[in-house]
Amino acid sequence: MIGFGLGDDGKRSSENVTVSFYKDNNMNLETKIPPPAICFICALLMYASAQVSALSGILPRFPIWLSAVLIVFGTALGVLGVWAFRRVRTTVSPFNPEETEHFVSDGVYQFSRNPMYAGMGFWLAAWVGYLAHPLPWLFLVVFAAYMTRFQIMPEERVLARKFGAEYEAYCRRVRRWL
Repeated sequence: MIGFGLGDDGKRSSENVTVSFYKDNNMNLETKIPPPAICFICALLMYASAQVSALSGILPRFPIWLSAVLIVFGTALGVLGVWAFRRVRTTVSPFNPEETEHFVSDGVYQFSRNPMYAGMGFWLAAWVGYLAHPLPWLFLVVFAAYMTRFQIMPEERVLARKFGAEYEAYCRRVRRWL
């Protein structure tokens, strides 16, 4: 990151301006882009990478039944995740995790702390299998890394602050993805 200013000790410092810029102007990517949009962007990048690369034909296409199973499983994870939130009347919005009123740890949340995001990952895996090309697999990793860093970790910080030891024990019991 580029930036400089005067630190508390009067000396030149790159840390103060950079940190202040992101905190004050809210210019970071944490919880800013809707997860379905990230999923869609990754799907487009998967398709584009499969079209422009000379590596086609290296991998076999997934059987249609396998892609269908992945899509159904991913959809089920997402729907069950949303339903669990609706059942306890807490926000499903990924933009303001601080508005969460209830911590959900039952139902599908016994198996994954992020079933909605895992469901999107299954959709992308089905798409990658259909494309039958090695490069799109990279964007499945990009999706998981982006979601972990810019969506899941900020949500986890808020939940840990709001629900304390109960949430921390839940995190030790249940995996972040699956």
